[in-house]
Amino acid sequence: MKCTSLLWALAVAAAAAGCQPAMDLPAGFVRVDEPGGLHQMRAVSADGVVLALRSHDNPRQGTLEFWSEAVKNELVGFRGYKLAGKEAIQSQAGRPGKLLSFATEQKGTMFTYMLAVFVPGRQVLIAEAGGKAQAVQPKAEALKKAMLSVK
Repeated sequence: MKCTSLLWALAVAAAAAGCQPAMDLPAGFVRVDEPGGLHQMRAVSADGVVLALRSHDNPRQGTLEFWSEAVKNELVGFRGYKLAGKEAIQSQAGRPGKLLSFATEQKGTMFTYMLAVFVPGRQVLIAEAGGKAQAVQPKAEALKKAMLSVK
């Protein structure tokens, strides 16, 4: 009986772990997760570009359009970012999403922030990358590929 209970507990734990959002990291990035932090996954490159993945509940079934506009409005309207681009994307798993690119200047330095939004049912997945523009730009395609790998 104990063996059956243990196997059942392990199966439940494995299933729960499999539900955790994840994405593939580009070469040159190292995970720096913070247990109990805002992100399910966080990584950084040697030149300070950050790549992260977080999820939020979507109990009211907000659509992809709703969440991508809400994120854009927050960053542009309240945080001073400028929208640099917006495109429809599809994850490698076939999930529709929106990729938003932003720019901002802080103390004379330009920063780039990329954000991919996916809405699988009662969850909102946000993959994000950012850093100094001169460090992000050469990595932009690899960062986009990582964001499209969201599982």
